[in-house]
Amino acid sequence: MDSLIVSENIISDNLTNALQEWENLLGSEYVSTDNKKRLEAETATYETHAKIPAIIRPGNRQEVQESLKIANRYQTPVYPISTGKNWGYGSRVPSRTGSVLMDLSRLNQILDYNETLAYVTIEAGVTQRQLYDFLQKNGNKLLMSVTGSTPDSSIIGNILERGEAKGPLGDRFNHVCGMEVVLPTGECVHTGFNRFENSQIGAVNRWGVGPYFDGIFTQSNLGIVTKMTFWLTPYPEYFQAFFYSIDQENKLELLIDKLRQLKMAGVIKTTFHINNNYRMLSIQQQYPWQECQEKTPLPPDLLEQLSHQWGGGVWIGEGALYSASPEQGKVERNLIEKALKGIVNKLMFFDENKFKMASKMSPIFKVFTGVEIKDKVDLIYHKNPQRGMITEKGLKMAYWRKKTPPTDRLNLDLDACGMIWCVPAVPFLGNHLRNALNIISSIAQKYGYEPNIGINCITERNININAAIFYDRLLEGEDQKALNCHDEMLAELINQGYYPYRLSTHSMNSLPAAQDDYSCLIQKIKDSLDPNHILSPGRYEFL
Repeated sequence: MDSLIVSENIISDNLTNALQEWENLLGSEYVSTDNKKRLEAETATYETHAKIPAIIRPGNRQEVQESLKIANRYQTPVYPISTGKNWGYGSRVPSRTGSVLMDLSRLNQILDYNETLAYVTIEAGVTQRQLYDFLQKNGNKLLMSVTGSTPDSSIIGNILERGEAKGPLGDRFNHVCGMEVVLPTGECVHTGFNRFENSQIGAVNRWGVGPYFDGIFTQSNLGIVTKMTFWLTPYPEYFQAFFYSIDQENKLELLIDKLRQLKMAGVIKTTFHINNNYRMLSIQQQYPWQECQEKTPLPPDLLEQLSHQWGGGVWIGEGALYSASPEQGKVERNLIEKALKGIVNKLMFFDENKFKMASKMSPIFKVFTGVEIKDKVDLIYHKNPQRGMITEKGLKMAYWRKKTPPTDRLNLDLDACGMIWCVPAVPFLGNHLRNALNIISSIAQKYGYEPNIGINCITERNININAAIFYDRLLEGEDQKALNCHDEMLAELINQGYYPYRLSTHSMNSLPAAQDDYSCLIQKIKDSLDPNHILSPGRYEFL
């Protein structure tokens, strides 16, 4: 075991004894108190203060169980992570100081795969990249809904935060079942029908029989999910990606209401995103420091000049159609064109034929314009995340305010990228969306930040807004200013009734008290499942 420097009273006899038992259980190579590793784990994309005394890395569910029994025996809190790339929400940093980090990345097995019923059963450490590669090797007949985060992020980790993705099953938690959960005491339960021996339906039926427990293990500290079944989508016979933009801000509400109608009618079945011009620019390049003479925020006129990089527009949207035939696809395309006529100034559809045509024309286009479009055309169609394709392109926006270019490894924590998400949920109505956007934009500009906003249309009734505060953590005072901006923004959104759909470690205590007995119920469940309160203290703990 590495030498542990005593710091801030986080060392105790209990911890020393627990570390020794964890080392006996897991092996010395999987129990670390190395200062450098702990410091890296304590680093996020915003200022944090929680200290991590040690890192343990169990390799299977049984070791997770025994590790928790040790934690209970010595009253030592643990904080589980999958891969720890929860960037913008706290990364690997525990909600409170003194928790031993339990890294589940060694639980990385793909346990079951059924092409006919389109599902896969995975462990907690399986990443998007790993599953993508697996599906490619198995004939590329099924696609997964992918997030815009790093391909090396955990699928289960995102689902347990009730994260969102692109694709037909983008509301990820709505399309999983059969969890294996280790309770804080070390006991193990299987949800749904998987609790029964020789169950043939545990991977295809969400509910099971009796009380449904899966939800209490998301956004909570009530258990550690070590595996689950994740549903996939068969590749459609006919796929179309489509893109649109509006050039006037006052058309956004009408656009949103039309898109809701299309989604309500089942014409658009996928989740889809609409980004503002600041978001689009931050994906294309870093902040133009020279043109702005080192001043912030970005002037609107310069933003307009630079908008040619994505074809212009103040809001730019995308979506996809998954059709059983070209004939069906044509009908659906016509319905979208009719609904959006007179609202959008650009609407483009890409299928396989149009992709091939654009690819052939790209060398000619380059000769006459000097612009290389081959990669852009490829991203629009073949590498489109709506087809289940993983990409790191969106991560580069975290380097927006940095003065050095992104590194090849794109590690936002270690590269001192400042990034905080503010993510209110709003009704899928144009007037509600506009109200929330006005709050976000005015407060961001008040603190000198660009209102970098994505609108994520998840269901036909709900929109999740993803507003990002980007800055350089190396600049003195920026951490506190960004946190102040986030806190004021979140407080005003809550005041207007727009609550966040997920929380960062910084904002765990930001919600008002419940108006009913919700907190009493959570307290009873927590006391029952975790009598020593050793699992992730402070995480989604509304007590």
